[in-house]
Amino acid sequence: MIILGSTGSIGINALKIAKQFNIKVEALVCGSNALLLNEQIKEFSPKFVGIYDSNALQFLQARDSHVYTGNEQICTMLEKCQSQRVLNAVVGFAGLPFSLKALHLNKKLILANKESLVVAGALIQEIIQKQNKAKTNTTNNHITPIPNAKANILDKIFPIDSEHFSLWYLLTEQSLTKESAYTLYITASGGALRDMPIEQIKYATLQDVLKHPTWNMGKKITIDSATFINKLYETLETYWLFNTTNIHAMIERSSLVHALIEYPNGIFCALTSHNDMCLPIAYGMDYLQAKNNFHIQKLQAKDFTKIRFQDIDTNRYPLWRYKDLLLENPNLGIVLNASNEILQNLFLQEQIPFNAFNEIISQTLDYFTRIKMPISRLEEIHKLREETTAFVYFLLKNSYKDSKIC
Repeated sequence: MIILGSTGSIGINALKIAKQFNIKVEALVCGSNALLLNEQIKEFSPKFVGIYDSNALQFLQARDSHVYTGNEQICTMLEKCQSQRVLNAVVGFAGLPFSLKALHLNKKLILANKESLVVAGALIQEIIQKQNKAKTNTTNNHITPIPNAKANILDKIFPIDSEHFSLWYLLTEQSLTKESAYTLYITASGGALRDMPIEQIKYATLQDVLKHPTWNMGKKITIDSATFINKLYETLETYWLFNTTNIHAMIERSSLVHALIEYPNGIFCALTSHNDMCLPIAYGMDYLQAKNNFHIQKLQAKDFTKIRFQDIDTNRYPLWRYKDLLLENPNLGIVLNASNEILQNLFLQEQIPFNAFNEIISQTLDYFTRIKMPISRLEEIHKLREETTAFVYFLLKNSYKDSKIC
């Protein structure tokens, strides 16, 4: 298989599972961490190696591998790979070209990159629709299709976010019919600032925000958890994957309940497990081996006493107010992502305060609500992204005149 983002937390866990399942790794790709990539090359001997940052190429030791660098070359590498499974764990918008390329090549996409569906759900749906129409022979991939799934997206994409994996698992186990009017619930931990007094949140420092209470994740997703943008992303992912706007979220402080489904008869069904990303990764990499031979630490009866649900307080998480607007107009996912990535970079450099996320993103989403037409072309995505970037920097320059923001 092919692993994109091999030096991140998802990629590292995927390689452990590949070794356990005896899966041959044909290609490894990372952003710039050449030192860790060198160790992975030594252990897994991939035929192809990619590194996004050309400046890190000088540190790479891959004499027995074909080496590629930059977007275009890595996409070319995907064309040369024989593997039919691609795990995309690249962080941010940078992962989109690889998702699109994998789908165009009719490969199975094991998706950890949230932004692919957040910004290009309509485009991905269109690609898969065209492939489904052209397909004359069906193959058994051992994964049950989900009723109502948009354009059979789950035939081509296996989501390894814990929430979406959990929804997939619950839906396939219950074998719902297309007529079932179910409601989907995803859960949130509440992030690092969940217990900080609301009046103090706007003064939260980078160090405050990176102290996640239940998950050990990268900086980007940890910040997104604190702003609740991560849950907005996951809402849009749920919309595209499961073809419903009946999506709700709630805070579950222990991170032991990952998703719930409310059935038409009033019954709720929840998936509970330790917060271990290896489980969805394993199912994505090899369904049968994961189902029959893969185990994570079991919950004990006492663990269930830790489970505690609470509503999402929009005074604490003001951006959650935009959930319904995003579902009404999924194009705004492009706007949300573009503005968030700018603010993330500035916040990581400690150039803006935490409350800038709420102030700038709120104004930006309000401004771009005028965009109503479906956006399903890559050129249109880039155009809206450029317009959003210009608007965000305009707001930043006016709001933070003493900053060094360009």
